[in-house]
Amino acid sequence: MRDVIRQNIADIVLAALVAGGAALLFIGAADLPPPRFEPLGSAALPRILGALLIFFAVLLLIRAALRIRAGHRRDEAASGADPRRSALVFASLVLYVAALDFGRVPFVPATTVFVTLTGLAIGARTWINALVFAGLGLVLSLAISLILERFLYISIG
Repeated sequence: MRDVIRQNIADIVLAALVAGGAALLFIGAADLPPPRFEPLGSAALPRILGALLIFFAVLLLIRAALRIRAGHRRDEAASGADPRRSALVFASLVLYVAALDFGRVPFVPATTVFVTLTGLAIGARTWINALVFAGLGLVLSLAISLILERFLYISIG
């Protein structure tokens, strides 16, 4: 196996696993009853998530294929992979779920803090990045809340 393919095989495997997860969402959504009163029905959210997962898996495959075609290897040292950053992202995810479930923190502030902490764990820890990720988290959480409440009639707090 060529070294270039071996270096990019992780992205290909990840894309396949994501596509498999999306397939499970589509299979599960097929068993849900059709909508009776609401406009989209209970299967809308799993189908939307499945479509997004397929979209991102295809993007990952295209990126890996372009790197293989160009003969570029993934530079693991230059990627900045750090296990401590992964641990910080995981810890922020656990705190986020605990805040929503056990602490009953409202969705918008909890999501804003989660996106900010995750962005700072992954990227540079500067005040500008903190403000950018806080703004992104606020806009993202408000958009998700609005979509869920207005179109899917789900109130998430």
